[in-house]
Amino acid sequence: MEPVEILKDLFLSGLEACSPSQTVQAVAALEGAKLTIKEQEFDISGRPVYVLAVGKAAVPMYRAIEDLLGSHIHRSLVITPDNQKAQQCNADRVIIASHPVPERRSFKAGQKAVQFLKEVPENGLLLNMLSGGTSSLMCYPAEDISIEELNSVFGLLNDSGATISEINTVRKHCSQIKGGQLLRYLNTGAAMVDLVISDVPDDDLSVIGSGPTTPDLSTYQDAYHILLKYELWHCLPVSVRKHIEKGLNGERMETLKPGEDSLKQHQAHIISSARLLADKISELASRKGLSTQGAEEAFNCDVEKVSEKIAAEVLNVADENISQPTVFIYFGESTVQVTGDGKGGRNQELALRGAMKIAGRPNITWLSAGTDGIDGPTDAAGAIVDGTTISKAREQGLDPKEYLRNNDSYHFHEQMGTLVKTGPTGNNLMDLALVLIE
Repeated sequence: MEPVEILKDLFLSGLEACSPSQTVQAVAALEGAKLTIKEQEFDISGRPVYVLAVGKAAVPMYRAIEDLLGSHIHRSLVITPDNQKAQQCNADRVIIASHPVPERRSFKAGQKAVQFLKEVPENGLLLNMLSGGTSSLMCYPAEDISIEELNSVFGLLNDSGATISEINTVRKHCSQIKGGQLLRYLNTGAAMVDLVISDVPDDDLSVIGSGPTTPDLSTYQDAYHILLKYELWHCLPVSVRKHIEKGLNGERMETLKPGEDSLKQHQAHIISSARLLADKISELASRKGLSTQGAEEAFNCDVEKVSEKIAAEVLNVADENISQPTVFIYFGESTVQVTGDGKGGRNQELALRGAMKIAGRPNITWLSAGTDGIDGPTDAAGAIVDGTTISKAREQGLDPKEYLRNNDSYHFHEQMGTLVKTGPTGNNLMDLALVLIE
């Protein structure tokens, strides 16, 4: 196989091996009327089971639990961004909401989620299945903020270069359901199990989907300082500034704090993550006779710093006499400060920056892609380049630096034929960078 095909195969095969349905099946089992999740057992004979599934992996996660429980499911609500996958879902209610910024459909989804939790009776069991994208897909703005104003806040944050943890800290403090606040609508006698697919560095439950059912340590003060740090405070809608100012003065309810979770039976489990995906890809690469190296921790900083770190490690090994082809495996989420008016995503930009750093090394191939199949507001998952990409681009009269200055990596890769297009994968395990040295 050619290097490009090797990396694409590893990427897609890894995603298939870590599919949401398989991860749900791995942690849940049913014997008679005894449901086991991890090591926790529930007798569901005569006990109403409710299922809420939200995120990019909502449909496959729901279908997996439906295959297991069947008629034991009393009520269900699925919130997804994918119209095609929604048509394959038999939940009582399926809402197609918007991502990466919330719109009216996301507000409707938030309202329906609140109503859904209120309906769970004291003896009920709620299976809460969350995955990436939940922050945008399920919104319930603070009472003095409109969904359109919330939309503008999301847009500013996404373009600012802030980390996902910082972005979600602000989101929590503009919401009535994020930061554990969704729990306030659930009957305290009910039992609840969170099954979560992580799409954030460090797999922090309070950050994933802005932690709708996880108590939160952040404060209005934290949100305010983040907005100052990225010089966004005076760009915010007036209503949002007033809301946060009231929070700073103690006039707005804080997010749910540890110790306030009044549920006696509430367990949360991360069932899949980028770390698991990286391990699986390493295993698949070894079967192909490839040596593997990779990071132990997720990257989570500016895209240029990420590209520098990866390139330095790869080139250091490339300068040695390696005995067999080697694949480097990295995962995480880079940040991009958008200053141009071009089209692209953080993975396409990472690949372009990587191409510049491996230029002249024809034996090196670099893939950067989002595991959800969607990189920024584009139809591509990412891009795949090699040590000849930049020289070929210049032969065509393309200036890579100009495309970077304009945040227009999509049109660079489109002209070079280096885009990776998978369509929505129904998964979301952060971003993946695979670099092959032949």
